[in-house]
Amino acid sequence: MATRLTDRFVASLKPSDITNYEFDSEVSGLAVKLYPSGRRTFIFDWRENNRQRRVTIGAFPTWSIGKARSHASKLRLKADVGETVVIERGGRVADLIEQWKEVVRLTRRPSTGAGYLGMVNVYILPAFGRDDPKAITRNRVEHWHAQLAQRVPVRANRCLAVLSSFMSWLEHDRRIDHNPCKSVRKRSESPRQVFLSAKEIAAAHKALKADNNRSAALTLRLTLLTGCRIGEALKLAPDQIDSARKVWVKPAAYVKTSRTHIIPLQAEARDVAKQLLDVGVPTYDGVRIVWERVKEIIGRPECRIHDLRHSRASSLARAGASLVEIGAVLGHTKAQTTQRYTHLVSGDLVNLVERAR
Repeated sequence: MATRLTDRFVASLKPSDITNYEFDSEVSGLAVKLYPSGRRTFIFDWRENNRQRRVTIGAFPTWSIGKARSHASKLRLKADVGETVVIERGGRVADLIEQWKEVVRLTRRPSTGAGYLGMVNVYILPAFGRDDPKAITRNRVEHWHAQLAQRVPVRANRCLAVLSSFMSWLEHDRRIDHNPCKSVRKRSESPRQVFLSAKEIAAAHKALKADNNRSAALTLRLTLLTGCRIGEALKLAPDQIDSARKVWVKPAAYVKTSRTHIIPLQAEARDVAKQLLDVGVPTYDGVRIVWERVKEIIGRPECRIHDLRHSRASSLARAGASLVEIGAVLGHTKAQTTQRYTHLVSGDLVNLVERAR
C-alpha cells in the first residue's frame, strides 16, 4: 500500500534481512528502496512495451523526497504519454556516435575524418551527447546552429553538415524516423578573397629561396607554382611526376575530390618538384613555421597557406585564363567553386568588349 513519503519517514525505516520497497502515494511509480545494509535509494517503476521497467533516481539523503518526487513526476509524464522514459544502454547520441566514428574512419579521407571528429567533440557532443536521438528535433538543431553561428558562422555550417551526416546514418539504420537537420538553413558564407599580387608572389619566391628549411620552402614554392593543396604537395612521390608529358598526376587517394587530377607543370615547377623529391618532403608543421616567417617578410600576415592556392588562380586570371581553365588547373569539380575568381577575369572582359567595336 502506498504511503505519502516524507524525509522523516524515509529516515525512520528499519532495515530487515530482505530488500523492501515503500511506494509514494503522490507520484505513481516512485518508491524508496531499503537495503538490508540500511542504504536507502529512490527508484521509479513504469511499464513500457508491456514490460516492467525500473530506474534508480538517487540515494537518500543526497536526494530528498521533494527532489526525487519532482524528478519522478517528469518521468511519470513521459511514461503516460508514451515517450521514452530512460534511454536504453548504448542508445544515447554519445554512444551511437562512437559506432559512427568507425564508419567515418572507413569511408572518409583521414583529414576529413579528423575534421569530423574534432567538430563532434567540441560542438556536437556537449549539446546532444546525453540525448536520445529521437529527442533531437528540427527546432533544437536550428537553435543550436543559430547560437553557434553567432560565434563561428562558417564553422557552424560545417558542424551542421557533420550532425546531418550522423543523423542520416541513424535514419538509414531506422533508429530515427527522419533527419531533423535537413530543413535547417545554412548561414550565408562569404568566401575569402585573399590573394597575393604578382609583386608579392615574386617576393614570396625570393624569401623562400633564401630560407634555411629547404624542404619546406620548396613545398611552398610548388604550391605557389601549381595551386595544389598543401596536403597534395606533402604526398608528392616520384611516380606522380611524368617528365615526358610534363604533368603531375595526383592520385585520387590524395585529392580532396577523390578523383585523379592531372595538371601541366611549367619548367620552373618541374625543377622545384625534382628538388623537393631529392631532399624529401617535410612535415606540415615545418611548412607552417616557414610560411609564418615568409608572410611577415612580404607584409601579408593575414595570408594563410591555403591562400597560395587562390594566389595561383589570380596569376592564371592575370594571364588571361578563363574560369573553366582555372577550375581545371585547381581541380574543381563544380563550376560554382570557381566563381569566386570571377572578379579576377573581369579586367580581361573589359578589354575584350573594348576591342569588339
